[in-house]
Amino acid sequence: MATGSVNPNNKIEIDYNRYDQAVQKLKPVLYLDGTTFCCLSGPDRETGIFGNGNTLEEAIQNWRSALEERFKRINGEDV
Repeated sequence: MATGSVNPNNKIEIDYNRYDQAVQKLKPVLYLDGTTFCCLSGPDRETGIFGNGNTLEEAIQNWRSALEERFKRINGEDV
């Protein structure tokens, strides 16, 4: 699912200022997929940075973990 193709009715608006710098700067799209909260930066789940969870906070935390893993891979560190 591309960030731009997220159904506007499923998007969740948040105050990005409540979160850390990564969330504030990257402003991932938050949305509901059925009953699962999703957090996405990038074109789609496969190539972007994606997290999900049972709550909005879980989805954001999962997204942060995926972001950290991406940085580690870019820097050649073991994931």
